[in-house]
Amino acid sequence: MKKFSSLKRGWWFSELPDHRPHSDIFATYSLFPYDELPPIDTNIDDDFAWLAEESAKEHSLSETAYPTGEKPDLSKLFDIQKNLKLDLPKEFILFIKRLDLHAKIRSCTDCYLELPDFVVATYGDEDGVLVHFLSDSQSVLHWFLYQNLVGEHCILVSEIPYGILGLDSRNSINITNESLWFCAPSFKEFIYRFWLENEIWFTLVDKDRSLTPMEQSYLKHYSK
Repeated sequence: MKKFSSLKRGWWFSELPDHRPHSDIFATYSLFPYDELPPIDTNIDDDFAWLAEESAKEHSLSETAYPTGEKPDLSKLFDIQKNLKLDLPKEFILFIKRLDLHAKIRSCTDCYLELPDFVVATYGDEDGVLVHFLSDSQSVLHWFLYQNLVGEHCILVSEIPYGILGLDSRNSINITNESLWFCAPSFKEFIYRFWLENEIWFTLVDKDRSLTPMEQSYLKHYSK
């Protein structure tokens, strides 16, 4: 039985031009079937050594700010950790604290890192907590670390900004009834696929370099 099997599954993302088109030509995002995604074959380490070797990029998560122009306050992580009875995944805590890593991930939809004003408790088929960590510049989509009461985690995505004051004030939700999709089995795998697909997108659109063998292999999945 799959972990978090009661949750809907899907990968909300941009097209990969000429390989994975949008369902609507005017869309910013499309919902792609999770089970049809290319597999992640690389053994991804917990400390993001693979990402640390990359160069800093324009349009990165470190440059992108709120639509108001203010930089998100990532120092809220300390209070989140202090107030939670659960230990958040070490890979999540490490990444949020490593500002140098943020500069190495581009976003074709101007996503930015943003921690929540409060953590949202979930009940229903899956009991746990939602911790917001990423939004796009137009507040179309939001990504969350979801952790259950035994410490297992995954990444969820939604159109609803759970945990952000002034946008969604609920401090608990029935996860069964909400507009949430499972999009990665771990934080490190989400970061890897998010980074890789953005690199592919920029390369296909800007045509400023050749695709790497790893990127070519990823795209080959869609030609089968």
